[in-house]
Amino acid sequence: MATPRRKACVECRQQKIRCDVEQHKVPHDPCGRCKKMGLECRILPTSTRNLRQTKAEMRRELEELRWNMRSGQAPGSDLGYPGSTASPNVDMQGYSPHEHGSGTYSNPSIKTDGSVSPSFESRPPTRKGSDNRITLPRAIDGYLLDGKKIDDCFTLFFNQYHPLFPVLDPSLGPNEFYELSPFLFWSIIVTGSRRYSEDRMVLEKTSQHIVPLAFASMARRAAQIPVIEGLLILCIWRIPTNSMYKDMAHLMCGAAVHLSTQIGLHIAGVGQDFVREPLKKDQDQKITRARLWLCCVIQSIRTNIADGLPPTAESLLDCDERDRDNMVPYLPADLQFLHKTYIITLRAVVALSKTNLQSINCDVRVLRSLISVFDQQMVSLSQSAPKEIDALQLNCARIHILAFHFFAHPTNPGPDAEALSRLYSLCINVIQGAVTLVQQSYFSFAMDRSITLAGFVILKLVRSSIAGHLDLVAGEKAFFQAVHFLTSVSLQPGDIYVRTAHIMKDLWSSNKVFRRKNGQVESLGLRLRTRLGMSVSYDMFWYWREEFGNMQNPYNNGDETIAPSHDPTRPNSPREQHHQIANVRLMTEPAHSQIQPQQIQAVHMNPQIPITKFDPSLVQMQPDPAVMSFDTWDGSDYNGPPMMDQFPDYDWAASFDFSNAEFPAMPAGAIGGPMIPGNMGNMGYTFG
Repeated sequence: MATPRRKACVECRQQKIRCDVEQHKVPHDPCGRCKKMGLECRILPTSTRNLRQTKAEMRRELEELRWNMRSGQAPGSDLGYPGSTASPNVDMQGYSPHEHGSGTYSNPSIKTDGSVSPSFESRPPTRKGSDNRITLPRAIDGYLLDGKKIDDCFTLFFNQYHPLFPVLDPSLGPNEFYELSPFLFWSIIVTGSRRYSEDRMVLEKTSQHIVPLAFASMARRAAQIPVIEGLLILCIWRIPTNSMYKDMAHLMCGAAVHLSTQIGLHIAGVGQDFVREPLKKDQDQKITRARLWLCCVIQSIRTNIADGLPPTAESLLDCDERDRDNMVPYLPADLQFLHKTYIITLRAVVALSKTNLQSINCDVRVLRSLISVFDQQMVSLSQSAPKEIDALQLNCARIHILAFHFFAHPTNPGPDAEALSRLYSLCINVIQGAVTLVQQSYFSFAMDRSITLAGFVILKLVRSSIAGHLDLVAGEKAFFQAVHFLTSVSLQPGDIYVRTAHIMKDLWSSNKVFRRKNGQVESLGLRLRTRLGMSVSYDMFWYWREEFGNMQNPYNNGDETIAPSHDPTRPNSPREQHHQIANVRLMTEPAHSQIQPQQIQAVHMNPQIPITKFDPSLVQMQPDPAVMSFDTWDGSDYNGPPMMDQFPDYDWAASFDFSNAEFPAMPAGAIGGPMIPGNMGNMGYTFG
């Protein structure tokens, strides 16, 4: 006769240890462990070990508790979605997401009197596979988004955005992404809703809460890879804002890089040295980590260059990738191409930054030699571009490198006309290519900053002494194509894109920009010299602030080129604006400028016609030694204050608070006439 199997008490069974309880004795005495620890020793005929909750189960339970707290109902109560009082984990069987909008739901399990039918279960659907699983509605800080709009935003993201920079696994559905990371889920929603025409409020509502959710997710220190992926998405397709001061892309990009190094993505393999448990040598995991690190490197360099900031940890980003050669066949060709592009850009920026750029008397020969070397590397790499958009991004990076030509002394030894002409043609081609591609896809790889830089380069060159060697008609057309591009990619009224477009139009129509106190036009120099290639753009923003924002120029040491607000040449009432255009133009032009009397008469007879087209004949192309001798000029007009005395950034202007709704009513400077000194609302522009 077989000996009956001994049973363990509940406590010992939970701990999986040997139990010495005498189970046949009734009532039985406590086992040695329970007696020693003062525990209740129980023997159950069907005792089973209670398994721990998985992370997904705990996340769903936490989400349900939060919903119960918001609605004020007791835990465990089962109410439907009407009135937004139900748990988000209700069974969605019978729910038709194509028939209801955000915030309004119906469920056949809920009766008209509010009671719940017996077939209703308060649990999430357990079907496997995303094809037959209904997308659940989700909420972020009280804003409820139904399943249909979630599906629409996910479809837009994976069709229009994700192929341009493949970071995620497209086989997962919305529910799987939410269980993986709520922050990653909402990052996809924010990006996919950028061009969601059925409900523009989705972008406005979700973008308000995504940044706090991003920082909260980073603080949790859990599921770091989904957090890194969400941060990269928000850095690639930036959250719309009306001020560069409010743009968090640079901070989130740095966080993504540092989180990546913290879990060892910069090391080839599975990152065993960065965890406490043995890891399985999984080839798929190696490929995933290598691809994600490639994305981090690309976006980190791209974000820094677009913001005019030195790339952080350049030695880390430019590490030797030979130990990843076995990953090359498994990585997308476009990512490999972009990685090579931005590594060359990184090396160029680091090398050029060491040529004493802060001084106008830097070694021009070394500067131009370095620019030529790295630009030739870019040209050689461009022949292997997988797609047209990849070639466009390479050309944008070339503009950032070639823009360093403006750091050279404008007259000593003189401008490099051939190199600047090539830069001029490149800017025209980039703008035309961007305008063409923006109609085909929703790309945004810091492209707005590159297009802005290209437009300002064209403006500087058409006002320079080499303008006679350039196709001015093509340049003017490309400049206004850039303005149209920025307007077309605008997502909200008065955002950065729209404001930049207004600034560019103001500066193009201005005859005071680049004009020195003695009337000489000098556009090839730089006053602001610490923002890499983007110094050109930030310098142009200061020209705009000085003329149209009534702000003092901090870079010319008292040599004011623009009349102050109390100067009689500036109009002081709306009635005087159009009548004083011709007078202002006459008082600001040098005596030898060729202004036709017919032009003056036309302005007086029809004051509604703004002066928007630049006339090259109004600019003296060659410097007049009698007026200004550049041979003895020490560059005092372009020397900025010492480095420690400068603002760390231009965030100081962010204290001006102007809503988006007020921006369209603001005067557009020279587009509608000179600015009114008493209405300086557009000083709130905080470009930089």
